[in-house]
Amino acid sequence: MSEIVDEMQGPLVLIVDDEWLQRIPMREALELYGCRVIDAENGVHAWALMQKEQPDVVISDVVMPGMDGFALCHTIRQQPALQHLPIIIMTCLEDVSAVDRAYQSGATDFITKPINWSLLGHRVRYVLRSARTAQAFAESEFELLRTRLEIIQRLGQAAEYRDSETGNHILRMSRYSVLLGRAAGLSSQEQELLLYASPMHDVGKIGIPDSILLKPDKLTEREFAIMKNHTILGGRLLNGDLSLLLRTSHIIAMTHHERWDGSGYPYGLEREEIPLVGRICSLTDVFDALTSRRPYKQPWSVDDAVNEIRWAAGTAFDPGLVQTFIEILPQILEVRQAFADTD
Repeated sequence: MSEIVDEMQGPLVLIVDDEWLQRIPMREALELYGCRVIDAENGVHAWALMQKEQPDVVISDVVMPGMDGFALCHTIRQQPALQHLPIIIMTCLEDVSAVDRAYQSGATDFITKPINWSLLGHRVRYVLRSARTAQAFAESEFELLRTRLEIIQRLGQAAEYRDSETGNHILRMSRYSVLLGRAAGLSSQEQELLLYASPMHDVGKIGIPDSILLKPDKLTEREFAIMKNHTILGGRLLNGDLSLLLRTSHIIAMTHHERWDGSGYPYGLEREEIPLVGRICSLTDVFDALTSRRPYKQPWSVDDAVNEIRWAAGTAFDPGLVQTFIEILPQILEVRQAFADTD
């Protein structure tokens, strides 16, 4: 559908029907209503026309040779740019199964035969207005989601900048987490959640005093107790939002310092009591911390870091995830190279 239909010219309607005796009166009725019309004798011809023209509405018969109306509708909906293009399917009044199948194929609406020519133009205008409204709503929702993701990413970076870490840490760690989550069997939606939620793992550090957060020496027992509170602080900051993204961020912030053997914090969870996303982020966070330069240490070699993680399998880390991490290490190292810190 064109972004803005030229009201002076009228909407461009594509009629698809193998019966030319049906196309002629339909064209006349639509042109009398101010529409511009192109037509095709089947779905194949219609799809070829759509590579050259951009109709605002498609009206298609169901039964046609070559490519029928259902197949045409499905083909159109496979294209992201055509998700909101109004498609009206023509069918007989008593053919309920065809109407149901049309909607399943992605049709917007249907009209019944015999067609009332005097009302056809009004039906096209109504469907077109509804499609415009749906597209505007979808664009608004997308912009809202994009803004929320931007705020989350910037908040995660703000926490890292307060610490001695760089913004590249969360870029690497989040992508390590996606690779490990994919290899561990997470769905594509869960992987996407992990990508955007994992950068918030240390957001609670915003509430830790600089004297502790930036201390170059080993923390005292009291200072370490305060530092551990960043998990609780992060959990409080991210708690209460109904969105799946922030609920996932909340879980990661609260559990990425739990340990497989139950000796972690803040709750001392063990084994599968620790959510999978928390176990994943625990491992990827430590790997990146070990292999990165900090004011208080030089970066470890990859071999030394992997050996440390392997040694901690079954104590700090889920042993199954450790094995999976080692198996995908070549992919991990590609990410590490792509998002390397610059001196």
